[in-house]
Amino acid sequence: MLNDIERRRAENAITKLLKPRDSPHVKSGGEVLYRIGGQIIEVYSARPAYDDPDEIIEIPIAKFRYVRTREVWQLFWLRASGKWQGYGALPEAESLPELVDEVWRDPFCCFWG
Repeated sequence: MLNDIERRRAENAITKLLKPRDSPHVKSGGEVLYRIGGQIIEVYSARPAYDDPDEIIEIPIAKFRYVRTREVWQLFWLRASGKWQGYGALPEAESLPELVDEVWRDPFCCFWG
C-alpha cells in the first residue's frame, strides 16, 4: 500500500494524464480518471454509453504498479485480449513521472488508441 507521501506524489504525477486531449477514449463527453488500490494506479476514461446516457462506460488506459522491494514503478497496457501486459518500450522506471510522460506521448498508440 502506498503511504501518504507516495500517494500524494503519485496523484501529482498522474494529473498530467487528466488534461483534455484529442483521443477516441475521451470524446462524447468522456473524462479521464484514476483510482488507487494498494500499490496500483489505474487510469481510465469514463463516458456515457451511446445508447443509454445514464450508463457510464469505463475504458482502461494504463496501469502503474509500485514495486517497493525494488523501488521502481512498472507500466502496463491493456491488450485487445483484455489482459494487461508490461509495456515493452519502457516497462519500468524509478520515477512515476517518467512513465506518465510515456503514456502521454504514446509513441506506439498503446494507450490512447
